[in-house]
Amino acid sequence: MPLDRDTRAKKFAATLARGGYDVVVLSPVTTGDDTTEQVMGGVRIIPVPVATRHRDAANRRSSVLRQTQVRLLSREDPESYVTRVLEQKRELRRNRAKSARLRSEVAPSASGVVAGFKLAVVKGQGTALKLELRGMRSRWHAQDRLNRTVARSWSSFDRRRRDTELLATTRGVLPEVRDYADAFAPVLDRLEPDVIHAHHPFILQTALRAARRRGATGHDCAVVYDARENFAGIPDGERGSSRRHAVLVRQEATTIRDVDRVITVSEPIAEELRRRYALPRTPSVVLNVPVRVARSAALTVRQVIGVDADAMLLVYSGGVSPARGIETLVDALTELPDAQLAVVAVPYPHPSMPALLARAELAGTAERIHVTGPVSQRDIATFLSGADVAVHPLPGGSPNHDQAMPNKLFEYLHAALPLVVSDAKLMAHFVREHEVGETFVSGDPHSLASAVKRLVSAPPSKAHLAALAERYSWQGQEALVLKVYDELTGFTSRVPGADDIDLHVTTPESGDDE
Repeated sequence: MPLDRDTRAKKFAATLARGGYDVVVLSPVTTGDDTTEQVMGGVRIIPVPVATRHRDAANRRSSVLRQTQVRLLSREDPESYVTRVLEQKRELRRNRAKSARLRSEVAPSASGVVAGFKLAVVKGQGTALKLELRGMRSRWHAQDRLNRTVARSWSSFDRRRRDTELLATTRGVLPEVRDYADAFAPVLDRLEPDVIHAHHPFILQTALRAARRRGATGHDCAVVYDARENFAGIPDGERGSSRRHAVLVRQEATTIRDVDRVITVSEPIAEELRRRYALPRTPSVVLNVPVRVARSAALTVRQVIGVDADAMLLVYSGGVSPARGIETLVDALTELPDAQLAVVAVPYPHPSMPALLARAELAGTAERIHVTGPVSQRDIATFLSGADVAVHPLPGGSPNHDQAMPNKLFEYLHAALPLVVSDAKLMAHFVREHEVGETFVSGDPHSLASAVKRLVSAPPSKAHLAALAERYSWQGQEALVLKVYDELTGFTSRVPGADDIDLHVTTPESGDDE
């Protein structure tokens, strides 16, 4: 029972259904979204609204701290202060007018003596008003300086706090974990699963507790954890908040030894997880590869962006961020004057693209960069096949990147595209071992451009690329998935046929693709 809605989860669900398992996918949705149950092949997909109660509470607590003020000298807000100043100035004007009138009435007579006394009183009142106004201004400005000092101190403390693991808790840093637990726990209890398949540390604890409750009723329930990456080895540029990342890794560390089986995406990550967490067995490896499908009638990327058939077209598909090395690819265009670049941005439009295009504008290459959005999984191979070379500039040097075998790498293979990849260790080793392209030095535009030129002069054959795509397809991973589940459950799954894997999500009523 996968607790996710991404493509890898869908592939697991479809494979298990093809093997004879009864599979339900719990798909998190925002409160208020459509909760109509859907189907995917033989798999039920139940949308589960996830509220943000705990996240909102954490934000409120943080907001209260940010707005904390030490009211020692003045309790007035700016609006109240401005109002009082205007009122005081009005009283001063009235006092001055009254003083002027009384001054004209002062004379050496009885009535003049009275007027002189009144004038002295009014002058005293005026002096008091001036002193009060001056004191009010002094107190308010001093309080304002104090407020600014407190705000700066809080901001400085908050920046330091977000960069440290000290006293970081799930409640304060990752309240989403509790929101997911509130949403999924009752649904899991109602479904009474035999196996819970979790795809993220966010929901590992929820899965384990649901399995324990199921066990308390006398029914065994296993938990499978699919560690889709080396979370502890994610480079700083992709971690976001160091504090949140530390708690996320802690979630994995405190739960991974309690699950029944661990699956991951590469041999180095499997060994790293076994070593780091002292696991009793090395995690099983199920590569994150595409489903092998027949070429569709979809347009190719070349047709979509309108590049001539005789122009050399490079393609990059995926996230557009500095951590992915896309700037290196853009800079390399200055040494590839005949090349065009298609960026298939995920998501689309991508917030990082304007800055990237501005960088290209300065280099004089912006007119050769074409940005488009992603296409469905069943069309991706056809779409990408319109290019000449696929580039994956993911920088090496971090454990997560050096141990990664990205899904995009295999999507390029399924599109029969030769590859130019960075020297991230495992990815580069794959390209060299299978002779499907060239590698370059991470972050070096000149090295990337040279790799493209070498590849264009001596590309691998289409037949070789097609044979590798056949070997590295999801259909080739299905036996591994079913073996894990059969060992856990004692169930003997049937061998899936050669027919296409159905990842098309429909509603039971309409049957239309989403």
